[in-house]
Amino acid sequence: MFFSFLGLTYADTSEPFLEEMKGVLKLNLADGSIYEGQVEECLISGEKITCINSDGIYTFQTETGYVYKGELHDNQPNGQGVFTSPDGQRYQGEFKDGKLNGKGVMIYPDGRRYEGEYKDNKRDGYGIMTYQDGGLYQEGSYYEGDWKNDKRDGQGVIIYLDDGRRLEGKFKEDVFIGN
Repeated sequence: MFFSFLGLTYADTSEPFLEEMKGVLKLNLADGSIYEGQVEECLISGEKITCINSDGIYTFQTETGYVYKGELHDNQPNGQGVFTSPDGQRYQGEFKDGKLNGKGVMIYPDGRRYEGEYKDNKRDGYGIMTYQDGGLYQEGSYYEGDWKNDKRDGQGVIIYLDDGRRLEGKFKEDVFIGN
């Protein structure tokens, strides 16, 4: 990954991810992004330049308003990070190879909140989705249980908050199929 940087200073190593690292620098990049972590000298076309070593925290904002702040490894989000979109959607949790993978919390613009497991950018594994009043189920509810490929799939329970009704049992591709 090649970056043009404007400034190079020593970084504040109080970030938990940076605490154990030696020689941590802060790069203010020409595109407005910031990298805090280890760098190394490398030889490109016979010229010595400063290269990102890939173990650090990278903060960027795209022209369209997407923002990522988190751990970077192998030039991709890897480890803990926070990703926000211009419409207010916000994910905080684990990344692997540039994708949502592991445990995390997603807040959606319509007020839904999901806390649980992800695999390749999709809800997959155990998780809890809270739906707001006036949302998908109108009366407000929450689902707790298994997810597969971004859908309720496996054992779970939906509780409707307006009247306390419960649907508990097996779900398949977002449909309750019973016990």
